Amino acid sequence: MRALPLLLVLTAAGLLGAEEAQPKVITATPIERPLPNEKTKLPWHMVNLWWSIPETPDFESLEIDVTISDDVDPAKLNLYIAPIGLGQLNDTNFYGGIQTNIGGNPVSDASPQGAYHKGKGAIFSRWGNKDLDTSFVRPALNGLTEAAGYEGDFASGRRPFPWKAGTYTYAVRKLTYEKDKDGKEWTWVGAFLTEKSTNQTIFITSLKFPGRTLKFWGTHSAFIEIYGGKKVVIAELPKLEVRIGMPRINGQAVEVKKLQVNYPKNQGPASPAIMSTELAEGGKEVVCKLHNEILIREKWQFPLLPVTPGDPPAPAK
Repeated sequence: MRALPLLLVLTAAGLLGAEEAQPKVITATPIERPLPNEKTKLPWHMVNLWWSIPETPDFESLEIDVTISDDVDPAKLNLYIAPIGLGQLNDTNFYGGIQTNIGGNPVSDASPQGAYHKGKGAIFSRWGNKDLDTSFVRPALNGLTEAAGYEGDFASGRRPFPWKAGTYTYAVRKLTYEKDKDGKEWTWVGAFLTEKSTNQTIFITSLKFPGRTLKFWGTHSAFIEIYGGKKVVIAELPKLEVRIGMPRINGQAVEVKKLQVNYPKNQGPASPAIMSTELAEGGKEVVCKLHNEILIREKWQFPLLPVTPGDPPAPAK
């Protein structure tokens, strides 16, 4: 019997017996779950960051800076640094970032469905309904595509790129507009990655979103994740520090109403406590440090902004 019908039955029984005795009040006891550990199922969202910002009714671009302290070996770790952990344009969800192994299939006249790619690169994906396919993706010349349903229905473009230690800007920009044969309006949005040391910008892919004017929601998200495909030994994790900058929309810094840190513990992609997070001096970056041991974590979520005078959130130890 499902919970709601059972609750209605118990309530009805209590009402019928009200003249004989007062119904008992049953208090639910919280279920104690073990903390995430090395055996917790992947993916691990080691940290989620959530910004509360004003909505943007006429979106043109979004930019986030990311600084990576050390190189990461794709043969040893499946790491996803997502400066856009979740975005919304016209109520359509998307995300993007860089991965050590991006996956995806090369598309060409000679090989419409080539071998699945391994190696470093950048990714841009959007979600939708089961009508999503690779026609929603315009890949780069040497790009990759994928449309599937194993993480919800999504269409994605990827671009191989050997990123390493350094500072990068991940950007999504409004590109072109079109109408389909049924008169429905669509806008193509492109993703780009710029390496600051060389000032080289690569085009990752573009994706098709509904509508002509794009509204960006009043939220921004970022995450750092270890995803499946390789065994993770916490004691062998590499030294790594990732700095994530504040979002810029339409070329301007946004007003940050709140910035919240969340370490998934019981719901969603739970992770062992192997990452600490703090606001950099000056408040312009979030510093995320990967550890090769499980930390003792007192708080699994807390605000970084606004800063409470005299009581800044301390990093985990």
